[in-house]
Amino acid sequence: MTPSLPSGVTVRKATVRDAEPILDLVNDLADQQVMLPRSPASVIEHLRDFTIVENDGQFAGCGALHIAWSDLAEVRSLAVNPRIQRKGLGRVLVDHLAHEAEELGIARLFAFTYVPGFFERLGFSVVEHQTLPHKVFQDCLNCPKFHRCDEIAMERVLSANREVHLRGPLSRPSDGLPLPAKPARRATAPKDAAAEGR
Repeated sequence: MTPSLPSGVTVRKATVRDAEPILDLVNDLADQQVMLPRSPASVIEHLRDFTIVENDGQFAGCGALHIAWSDLAEVRSLAVNPRIQRKGLGRVLVDHLAHEAEELGIARLFAFTYVPGFFERLGFSVVEHQTLPHKVFQDCLNCPKFHRCDEIAMERVLSANREVHLRGPLSRPSDGLPLPAKPARRATAPKDAAAEGR
């Protein structure tokens, strides 16, 4: 069921016109050491991840759901305009991102944050960074705090069903699970291949 909204509050997926307000809000808060900055390219390239919350028709905040793997997604760039904080808009965003993750069949959400108390109130628990898959830290390589990360890792279990585990192209097979058979290769190309434009 879609989460209910306070009066005057709407939630929608981001569009291109939201890129500038997302950048302004996130980077203003990053200047205050509340969150990490985002580049224009990172916002535009991941625009489909973003959800926007509006208050009385005005842009009020944003949050992104970034899928890390088949059972895991990250809440990123969660930000609410400081002038209208304390109205529950951060909770609205997280509830909608969690609902979106559940609809996709994702079992767990995680976040890196400087405000663990907020996420604890929404059902997240502190976890050790090393308990998260290595793939999670791919974007960390470009982070200015890569060698001195001070964010707190938190996780929220959405579903106990964790049966969907896809193996990546470099994954090792688990014990008892053979690699898929490779299709047989043709020794030579068909004589008419050039004529058919293959």
